[in-house]
Amino acid sequence: MVKPYRILIVEDDPEHAELIRMGFRRHDEYFLDFASTGEQGLEMISGGAYDLISVDLVLPGIGGLDVLVRIRKLDPDIPVVMVSGHGTTEMAVVAFENRATKYVVKSLESFKSLPYVFENLIQEARFKSNERGMREQIERSERIHRNIVENALAGIYILQDGVFKLVNPKLCEIFGCEAASLIGMPFWQMVKPDDMECICRLDRDRQVPAPVYESKVLRRDGTKRWIEFRTVPIEYEGRRAILGNLLDITPRKELEIEILRSNRELAAISSIMQRCLKPQGDMDTELADALTQVMAGIDGAELGGVFLRASTGLELRALVGSVEDLMKFTEGMEANLLLGLAKTHKCEDHADRVWITAPIVCSGRTDGATVIACQEPVDPEALSFLERAAITIGYLLETGKMPPLLNPSTESIMQVQTRNL
Repeated sequence: MVKPYRILIVEDDPEHAELIRMGFRRHDEYFLDFASTGEQGLEMISGGAYDLISVDLVLPGIGGLDVLVRIRKLDPDIPVVMVSGHGTTEMAVVAFENRATKYVVKSLESFKSLPYVFENLIQEARFKSNERGMREQIERSERIHRNIVENALAGIYILQDGVFKLVNPKLCEIFGCEAASLIGMPFWQMVKPDDMECICRLDRDRQVPAPVYESKVLRRDGTKRWIEFRTVPIEYEGRRAILGNLLDITPRKELEIEILRSNRELAAISSIMQRCLKPQGDMDTELADALTQVMAGIDGAELGGVFLRASTGLELRALVGSVEDLMKFTEGMEANLLLGLAKTHKCEDHADRVWITAPIVCSGRTDGATVIACQEPVDPEALSFLERAAITIGYLLETGKMPPLLNPSTESIMQVQTRNL
């Protein structure tokens, strides 16, 4: 249903006012109010809402142009039609200079056409008002979204063809660089090589709603951060793109890693202690299982051995991994390097390997050592754990009252005797 049109006619000539009223008799959609002076018209305008105002140019008291000026101060957008009995070009120019919407010269024909003229002007004004309202709503929405993006606690970005097209300040903060240096950069350049698989899944998983990934990223200063990011496919500037939001989860991830490490170490120590309380086999088997538990408690452990004192030096009593690599490490090494304090040794043959050793104390006497080879970089807590695990192995020896030497005739890999110790 069309909204009714409310019109105010400011006209001092009663005959002209009647002609105007007659022209609208067949148009029920119009509601006409009349004022005979400019003062009366302004008072009615201040007290009511109109869709259009028609003002006679010549009025008693306040003239039509002055009424127009005052109307424009109250409402700059309402259609105002100036009506004059003298159709001079100069008067029309003055009317338009004062922001009249239309200038009409009085005549019988013009009075008849006023309903159609008014309707067109009102519809045009309503269209412009709606357009302006929509534009303001869009601008307001854009401002809100811009504020949300710029002040978000998560990093927000758009990827297109694998490169950054849009980034927010939080993303720049997480990556430790300026927005200008990120725009146009491939996302994979910020990801650690070991975590490239999750980036490759972005294309494969695009049908999954908001998939979640975890990865490490390299900051410009060389430090690494853990991130969690979600992505959804969108259209950006007419082409397929990826919208993502990214959180720095480094504190949480480091805590998770610490908890996993602690649980792993606790499980290893607990397993050895259970064997101390209730041995399940001969001591050779107990030591082998204990060594396996110790290596399970160290992230990146590749090779391990347990050495105990023998009459000829130190003897290998348990082994996991290559005996040749273990012998190469201990070759020419003085026994006190293994029996002394827990320490870390660099591996000359393998740059990506580190050895850690800890003494085994049994009944107050250092009776051996535990040796573990780890991938570089080694966990900073690994040496401390190995020291605690070696103490637990000492308890295991005390419980089993293990003799100092194994039977030389037993053909077990655990009985390979070290040289030059």
